[in-house]
Amino acid sequence: MPDLMVWVTKPGGEAVPDLESLGEEVRGLDHVSEVDVRVEGSVVHVSFQGGKAEQEEIEGAIREAGYEIFKVSHRDTER
Repeated sequence: MPDLMVWVTKPGGEAVPDLESLGEEVRGLDHVSEVDVRVEGSVVHVSFQGGKAEQEEIEGAIREAGYEIFKVSHRDTER
């Protein structure tokens, strides 16, 4: 199961949801099994089923919520 860590930044002056709300939006994607939001580091950690297309959908949901992606780390894990 792939894990994705996404570091995000909130654009200044724009009304965007808080990080917890962003995590709830990402949790709503069909292929996402787990989301851990770390507010202190502005990191969204996502476990999901699938590959590159599903990763792009997760990143797209984050951008659509109004956040900018600063860095992405992807790894496959055995669970």
